[in-house]
Amino acid sequence: MGRTGKMLLIVGPLAAGAAAAVAAKRSGRPTTRQRHVITVYRPLSELEVTQLPGSLKEIADRVEIRLAAAPGGRGTEIAVRIPDGSEVTDGEVRRALRETRSLLEAGDVLLPSGPPATTPTLLNRPLQTVTQHGREGGLL
Repeated sequence: MGRTGKMLLIVGPLAAGAAAAVAAKRSGRPTTRQRHVITVYRPLSELEVTQLPGSLKEIADRVEIRLAAAPGGRGTEIAVRIPDGSEVTDGEVRRALRETRSLLEAGDVLLPSGPPATTPTLLNRPLQTVTQHGREGGLL
């Protein structure tokens, strides 16, 4: 297989995925807001919605927060749902939940915000972008 064939094997699926994403966005289908849930290893009796720490406290008036006992006595579930018409994004909710869990369980939020170990270059720019927005996506 030549170099062109190998490039098509790499670029083809990427282009198809990008085209599908653009088509879904343009289709006009309403996006459904999902509920984000994390489990914090703290008893339900110690937590109140109005006393949650971190950035979850900052967005609490623009989202719906529900506390419930986790199954098997393993702490408390914090569920957050973004109501229709709210300007809060899923990324903001995910970041707030991560920071809140870290504050409740460890007492501090560790962030990779120190001085970089490398000189900014064109090749390490994707890593810098991922580091800056890493708490907005992925598994909770």
